[in-house]
Amino acid sequence: MENKLKLSIAIVLNMVIVVLQIIIGLYAHSMALITDAVHNFQDVVSLIIAYIAVLFMAKKPTEKMTFGYLRSEVMAGFINSAFLLGAVFLIIITSVERIFEPVEVESIYLIVMGGIAFVINAFSAWLLGFHHGHDHDHRHEDLNIKAAYLHLLSDAGISLGVVVGGVVIYFYGINWIDPVISILFSLYILKETIPVIKKSYMILMESVPSGIKTEEVKNVILRNPKIVNVHDIHIWALSSKDIYLSAHIVFERKEDLKDFETILTEIESSLKKFGINHITIQPEVKGFRCETVY
Repeated sequence: MENKLKLSIAIVLNMVIVVLQIIIGLYAHSMALITDAVHNFQDVVSLIIAYIAVLFMAKKPTEKMTFGYLRSEVMAGFINSAFLLGAVFLIIITSVERIFEPVEVESIYLIVMGGIAFVINAFSAWLLGFHHGHDHDHRHEDLNIKAAYLHLLSDAGISLGVVVGGVVIYFYGINWIDPVISILFSLYILKETIPVIKKSYMILMESVPSGIKTEEVKNVILRNPKIVNVHDIHIWALSSKDIYLSAHIVFERKEDLKDFETILTEIESSLKKFGINHITIQPEVKGFRCETVY
């Protein structure tokens, strides 16, 4: 089955969960169901991003969009995460209020809806996980699907927690367990969301990607004895998988320029360990700039 079809099925199934959980959550006065719906909605957006990534992989850069559409995934992730943080804080506030002023929860709806959500999430995760487990081609779209698979797997776990909470309320009548579960789920969502919004923000600000130190990269380039200096070095990412570098390297003698292609190949190879896969180097000679454009 094609990636696009699998993702489409997962998107539709999870959107159905979101709508049902919000409607039934409001009717049953369950903050846990509503929190689960928010988390499921986040994953629907993540699945849509993964779907878009599969579509846009085939698109080549154009005269106007010279970098293609790589950054659209990061922008969507940032906006989605920002709205999600706001929603989670509102849920936590409401849940805290309900701890002190408990509302009777219709536990049977909690159990049934949580069970349905668990089955659908588990099936969606299996659908994407089956592909991942039987395809050893580690292309970019496969990484997207793997991320979507892990999100759905965590959703299945949260939905199972909703069922457990419903069972506790049904047998023991402890209604305050519902907002407590909601707060616990919200804290988990915050834990998962904050790194995403931080990473996407840093990419949008074109900062040096996490795990890469500019000084280390500079030292790797300077290992070549013919290079005496590196300046105007910039390292940034367009997406989580596309890391760019531009720099000026200075040669001791003008005669060294004839070896530029060989040196450039060596630099590209040595920088792969940092994940840098797009490199632009401008050569110069000590004392004056090289007039040749490479």
